[in-house]
Amino acid sequence: MILKYGMNPYQDYAEIVDNSNALTLLNGNPSVINILDALNSWQLVKKVSQTLNTECSASFKHVTPSGVAISKELADNEKQAYLIRKSLSKIATAYARARGTDRLASFGDFISLSDCVDKETALLIKSEVSDGIIAPEFSNEALEILCAKKKGNYVIFQIDKDFEPKETESREIYGITIKQKRNNLKVSDKNFSNIATQNKTIPANILSDLKLGMLTLKYTQSNSICVVSNGHVIGIGSGQQSRILCSNLALTKANIWYQKSKLNYSFLNQFVNKKRTELDQLIELERQKQYGDKILLNELPNTCMLSDGFFPQIDNIELAHQFGIKYIATPMGSIRDNEIIETANKYGIIIINTGIRLFHH
Repeated sequence: MILKYGMNPYQDYAEIVDNSNALTLLNGNPSVINILDALNSWQLVKKVSQTLNTECSASFKHVTPSGVAISKELADNEKQAYLIRKSLSKIATAYARARGTDRLASFGDFISLSDCVDKETALLIKSEVSDGIIAPEFSNEALEILCAKKKGNYVIFQIDKDFEPKETESREIYGITIKQKRNNLKVSDKNFSNIATQNKTIPANILSDLKLGMLTLKYTQSNSICVVSNGHVIGIGSGQQSRILCSNLALTKANIWYQKSKLNYSFLNQFVNKKRTELDQLIELERQKQYGDKILLNELPNTCMLSDGFFPQIDNIELAHQFGIKYIATPMGSIRDNEIIETANKYGIIIINTGIRLFHH
C-alpha cells in the first residue's frame, strides 16, 4: 500500500507491506503516522475487548492514547460534559467516553473501535476533528457518513478481527534491523494477586479497571502512568523521562476531566451555532474560571493509578495521595520499595506488585 508520505510531508516516499492482507483501506490517503496510530490503537481495543468481554474505544494521537474506555451507560454528568443529548449504542458510548477524556488532546485523533461501527457512532464522529478510524466492520450507513468527512479524504481502515501476527517482529532503524519477540502479554487476575501493602482487598470492579489500565500502558509510549475510574482511562502521562512528571501529568489530566464533569453546562446556552471545537475551547475556559488548579479528583472514590515501571521515590505515592488514588499497580524493584510500601500503608493505599515492566516505544 503506497502512503501519502512518511513521518513528515517532505519524506515523499512511503509504503507498507501487508502480506497477510489483514488491513484494508476503505477510504482516504494515509500517512505513516496514521498507520502507526491505527495499528497500535487497534491492538489496544482488541485486547481490552477480549479481556473484559465488552466494547472498547481509544482515541490516539502520536502513537499514544489520549483516552480509552469500555462501554458503560453514561451518567448524567457525563452526558453534559460530552454534550450527548440522546441514547447511544454500546460502541458509540465507548467512543464518547474515550473522546471525552481529553477533548483538547484528541483534536485530530485516530479512532479505534473494537466492534462494528454503527450509524450512531458515525454521527458522533462526523462532528469531530479526526484524521481517521480503524475497526473490524462498518455498517453501510456508517461508512457512507464517514466517507464524506474531510471532503471525502477521511482515512478509514478495516482490519481482520481474527488476525494474529507472527511471534517475532522487526523494525529497521538507521539501516540496522532489530528483531524481538513481540509483546504478547495476556492480562489476567493473576497479574494483580501480589499485594504488597497491609490492605489487600480488591473488589471485582477495581480488578476490571486495573486490567484496563495495564493494557493501556502496554500500548503507551514510556515512561507512562495512567489513571482509571469505572472502565475509563481518565488521565494518561506518557513519554516523559521522569516518572514523577508522568504521574503529575496523568493525575492533572484526570483532575481536569473530573473538574469538567462537575461544571454546570447551562452557560453554553448563550452560544448558538458554535462548532464542536469552539465549544471545547469555551468549556476549557469555564473550567479554568471555576476551578483553576483546585484538586477535585480526591472526591472521586476508588480511582486506580498504574505505572509501566517501578517508582524510584516515594514522591509518586505522596502525589497519588493528594489526588485521592486508592489503588496502585506497578512492577516493584526500587531500592526504596520498603519506603514506598510504608508510605502507601500510611495513607491506606493498596499497592499491587505486578512484577511486569511494560515499556513501549
